Amino acid sequence: MTRAIPPPTGYDRAVFDALLHARALDARALANLRFFGVQGALVPSDDAVAPATAAAIRGGWDAVVGAARRLRRAGLAGYAALGVHPRRIPLRGLEALLAELPEALGRPEVAALGAVGLAEGGDLEERVLQRQLELAKELRRPVLVHVPWRGRERLTRRVLAILKEAEVDPARVLVAGADARTVRAIVGCGHRAALSLSGAAGGAREAIDAAVKLVASLGPEGIVLGSDAGLSGGDLLALPRAADRLAKAGLGAAVIRRVCGGNATRLLGVEPSALLRRGPSARSGPPSSP
Repeated sequence: MTRAIPPPTGYDRAVFDALLHARALDARALANLRFFGVQGALVPSDDAVAPATAAAIRGGWDAVVGAARRLRRAGLAGYAALGVHPRRIPLRGLEALLAELPEALGRPEVAALGAVGLAEGGDLEERVLQRQLELAKELRRPVLVHVPWRGRERLTRRVLAILKEAEVDPARVLVAGADARTVRAIVGCGHRAALSLSGAAGGAREAIDAAVKLVASLGPEGIVLGSDAGLSGGDLLALPRAADRLAKAGLGAAVIRRVCGGNATRLLGVEPSALLRRGPSARSGPPSSP
């Protein structure tokens, strides 16, 4: 059962989830998201593709775009991010895949390149990351970069160095996988730092507590909150729960709007409300109990 929380009213918030793995979400899950105030979401390419072949990655791109379309049909502003994830670099067909990426990024649902980054590090991962950053710079696309929890500080330092060398616009880079030890370095470089609300060890509650403390301490500049839900569990409602917790902690409406959506949508250059006014809208109503 999902613990009941009130729909987000009282400080004019509609949250945007910058880290939603929505490919497997059904209609009931999407209805819950909408009812509890999630206005839209970015659905990134991730490491769920198997096996790590060029054909499977192309299929993964189609699935991510399909998920963004399902969000839109459900009355949510769905956007996709496409790229070659560092854990899914194919042994064959990589050059052809990178050559096809510009066309894939041109689909109307696609708002960013990603998730890209480093998983273990090394020459191959770095070359693939650099190639995709060059493409993002050429196409003037925002970038979602992911850093794993294992080796987070070391890999974050290396990712930041590669981003600097690539000379991409720092304000158009969202670095996911940030935590209390790395968020200052990421924001200090001019990037946006995404804090996951699906904690690996303590679960969503602990992750939300940590995010609230960081926002209260550092302020909203450069910080993005995302559920990171949908791949291996996670709390689909973590973002509205975090918004509620931020309000109870005494943080103002402007701060909540920025970290729970505004910083992400500005980076992506999207306007969820405008998209929803243009597209089909599902009727709103209380969701059924999961």
